[in-house]
Amino acid sequence: MTESHSESTELARLPSEGDREAAVKRLTTAFAEDAIAVDEFERRVAEVWKVTSTRALVALTRDLPAEGASTTAPSGLPARRTEARAVDVPRERSRHIASVLSSIERRVNGTLPERLNVRAVMASVELDLRDADFPPGVTEIRVRAVMGSVEIDLPPHVEVEDYGRSFMGSFAVRGPRKRATRDANAPVVRITGRSIVSSIEVESDDD
Repeated sequence: MTESHSESTELARLPSEGDREAAVKRLTTAFAEDAIAVDEFERRVAEVWKVTSTRALVALTRDLPAEGASTTAPSGLPARRTEARAVDVPRERSRHIASVLSSIERRVNGTLPERLNVRAVMASVELDLRDADFPPGVTEIRVRAVMGSVEIDLPPHVEVEDYGRSFMGSFAVRGPRKRATRDANAPVVRITGRSIVSSIEVESDDD
């Protein structure tokens, strides 16, 4: 479709501060919902403050899903399905808990999925997993934080594998490390992810 003269003029103008902030917000939401990877998120946010036309700014978010199109419910849990489910439900594969420009405090009960994805983008997340059920084998908790903070409490009986990374921030994991010899059915929590100008703390509670 050919642009009209007025549309072309509008897209050629220098973006306002409000335009740039709106683009950053759209990018952070897309990152929190796993629509873009962390490296691509960092690249695009840096470009937001460099572009000199509205056309270039629009291009940075054009391929992102429409706002409100996420299949994740506002609580961070998978959207409820309407179809009938079998009584014997297998372990959930993954679950998302995301906070963008806000704060979340949550206590989780019941069986955890194979992977729990936790996101904090210019936000904070406090997650209490001390009463959650960790099935035998590995449960991965993948944490990503950008200019935010994440605190996760684990029960004392799980062993912990730490694969977290940090850039201009901190990623501290405190808990019983995986032993050289152990019961193959013992619950193991594998911590992965990245802290970018953020603070991430994961620890077991001995109380």
